[in-house]
Amino acid sequence: MAREQNTRWRIEADHGACMGTGICAGVAPDVFQVVDGRSVPPAGEVPADENVLDAVESCPMEALRVRDAVSGEVLDLS
Repeated sequence: MAREQNTRWRIEADHGACMGTGICAGVAPDVFQVVDGRSVPPAGEVPADENVLDAVESCPMEALRVRDAVSGEVLDLS
């Protein structure tokens, strides 16, 4: 899934669904942290990165989602 170099994303976490497995932080440690047993994505925009998609797709609870920072549309990762 190729992305334009200047594409930016926003990452959202459903803290009610997150089980704190830390898989996201293991896959993309420069982007995700686990704090108090929950995933904490960055508050601002991040550059488009395949590791981010891998981390989001690896969440067993599907507690993460990625939005295009400009349009606000949720990325379809299927």
